[in-house]
Amino acid sequence: MYAKCGSIEDAWRVFHEMTSNDVVYWTAMILGHVKCGQGQKALELFQQMQQEGVHTDGVTFVGVLNACASVVALDKGRLVHEQIILMPL
Repeated sequence: MYAKCGSIEDAWRVFHEMTSNDVVYWTAMILGHVKCGQGQKALELFQQMQQEGVHTDGVTFVGVLNACASVVALDKGRLVHEQIILMPL
């Protein structure tokens, strides 16, 4: 909620206080950064999310594709699109 309202610092505080961060928390942070015009940070979070083994969902991919569009990362957008296609239903 904090990220959605533009308060990234408060969102990070809550994120770090959580005992386990699942796809919902990661996605909220990604979407919050996109909303605040921080597309590159959103892409970094997505990469970190994947490195930590958190499974993505459709909402995550929407946020990541928006982040790619905001920073004109066409190659990264293509890679994400390939992941979406390969994602099990």
